[in-house]
Formats: sequence, structure tokens, C-alpha cells
Amino acid sequence: MKAIGIQATTLTPFAYHSLMVQSGTATLPEVISDRAIAFGLASTLGMLSNRVALPEKNYKAHLAAMPYCCSVFITETPALLPPLTRRLNLGEEGGYDEKIRRITSKGNLKDFFYTQEVPHDQTFQGVLWGKDGFDPFEVTGQNELVIRIGLHRNGMVRLRKAPVSQTRLNAWTASLFGQELPMNRYLLHTIQLTPWMTPDEAGEKVALWS
Repeated sequence: MKAIGIQATTLTPFAYHSLMVQSGTATLPEVISDRAIAFGLASTLGMLSNRVALPEKNYKAHLAAMPYCCSVFITETPALLPPLTRRLNLGEEGGYDEKIRRITSKGNLKDFFYTQEVPHDQTFQGVLWGKDGFDPFEVTGQNELVIRIGLHRNGMVRLRKAPVSQTRLNAWTASLFGQELPMNRYLLHTIQLTPWMTPDEAGEKVALWS
């Protein structure tokens, strides 16, 4: 598989519901998950179907269908912005009746909450392995690609080729394909970092993800 070192730079802030904090959630500041990169790139390349309803979740099948595999993307300078207030207009957007709206000050239906976003101009390093020599930059004829990630895909990240000497895989993703990899750091159930590897060493692992 063709190893392509990539630098990902945030063009706008982005957030995921990663860590619980008082009255809201904070994003994991040091990583962009392999799935976020994979699906964001697939959308940019026009590989996702347009449909009204979301398809049944099947990460193994969806990732296997992509002509590439991704590492976790990691930054050496993690940072978060101050808490940002969010509001859900459940009455207008969700169409909930008065009985439901009366309980929106608490629990999972709370309509005011906080998130902490990763700021713009953060740089992350990772690797993409193209199957059968696939290279998204060559296919598109572009030297950079912009993908969308985060809650409601509100974040924008620019991908450019860059030298990468070491990388980490997601042991959770490997487990989808029946592969057990050592875990060096547990961040979330779906983000379990392996020890550092060279792109070639990691490429031997992801070549078995099918």
C-alpha cells in the first residue's frame, strides 16, 4: 500500500462530544480520529451517497469500501478554545410539543450547553495508505484538499502532503477487522492509540484491513 504523509491544518474551529465537562463537552485536543479523516475525505472526493436518512452504521463495511486507510492524526501542540454556549431550538427545529419542551432545562434534552472547540490553525500529522496505489491528490489533480469534520460537519481542515516519520494507528479500528494491536494510550472506546510506528510498519498492519 502507498504511504502518504499528510499535514492537516484546521481552517476553522471544530468540536466533537468527546469529554464531559461541567454543563457541556470538550473536544479531545490532541487528535483527529482516523474515522473523521476517512469519512471527511470520502465526502470531499464524492464517495458518499446522498440520501434523506442515514444508512445503517457499519464502520467495517464502510471503511473497507474506501480506497485508502488512515492513521490517527496527532498534534504536538494541543489547544482548546474557551467554552462556547450552544442552543438547540427544539420547538422550531425538532417540532417537540410543550410537554417535551418543559423538560429541556436538564438531561439529554437540555437546549443550552457548552462545547470547547479545537482552534483554527492547529496542525496535525498523520498518514494515509492508498490501496492499489490510490492517491487522492493525484486523482483530483490538487496539491491540497479541504474536508469537513466535527459536530454537524461545521469544521474545515486542509490536507497537504508532508513528510511523516512516525505515526499511530487506532487499535479499535484494527479490532473491527479482527486484528489485535497493542494499545499505548486509551482516549475513548473508539480511539485507542497504538505505540508509535514508522509508516511502513503501520502499512503492513492496515494492509490486512479488508
